[in-house]
Parts: sequence; structure tokens; C-alpha cells
Amino acid sequence: MRSLRTLVLATALLALPAIAPAADPASAPQRFGAALQVKKPVDIARLAKDPAKFKGRTVRLEGTVKDVCQGKGCWVEVQDARGASFIARSLDESVLLPKDCKGQRVVVEGLVTTLPRAAAEEPAPADHACPRPTYVVATRGVELAPSPAH
Repeated sequence: MRSLRTLVLATALLALPAIAPAADPASAPQRFGAALQVKKPVDIARLAKDPAKFKGRTVRLEGTVKDVCQGKGCWVEVQDARGASFIARSLDESVLLPKDCKGQRVVVEGLVTTLPRAAAEEPAPADHACPRPTYVVATRGVELAPSPAH
């Protein structure tokens, strides 16, 4: 009798993964670059108003992709729910995003810094234009959540 119960229990446990809903890989966030460490997001409107105040700090931006680099995917403009936005750029091009991520939810982590002079003065590639703000978030890591349309 005891071995019959064990057999029934083992069979039920083996069948459990078949009836449990599988995680949908399409709903999992895509990750680029380093793992995110900062838990609390910075207010994008405050950052955009006075970026010098944040210079040298590692920040977390949360919002929607307003725009993205159409050349290599090296920069992203993150917009909050109130319409404030800020540019995050991979200065060493180690974190490149998909060119079709506009409209997706995004979390970006990086260091607030001034755009290096060489990057600000380099000629724009013929296939796209890169924004050249004075301050950027130097991208270390990004998470993209698929939008309902994706």
C-alpha cells in the first residue's frame, strides 16, 4: 500500500510540469549589458532640469523608449509618463539596443556624465543622426520589456 501511494505521488509530481503554465519567453524582459543594481529610479524630469546635480551618480531610468539610434542602437531616449525624457548612450558601444524597440518599456542604468568631447564632435554617420546633449546617462545595463504589440 505504501509503495502504491509513493508511485501515485511520484506520477503526480512528474505530471505537474505538463499542466503548469510554462513561462512565456516573449513576455520575459530582454537584458543588455551589466545586470541592474540600482533599485530606485530617478525622476527623469528632475534629472533633465538639472543634470549637473546628478553628475557622477549611477542612476536608474524607467519609462518608455521615445526614440532609439537607428544606426547601431547605441543610444535611447527614455520618456516618463509625464513626457519628460533623457538620453542614455553607450559611450563604448558595448550596450547596443534593437532598432525596433520604440514604444517598449525600458529600464536603463548608468552613470550621469557629460558627453565626451570626441563623441560630441564626431561627424554624424550618413545613415542616422545621433543627439549630442551635454549630459547623458552612460549606459551600463538595460532591460526592455516587450510592448503588447510585440
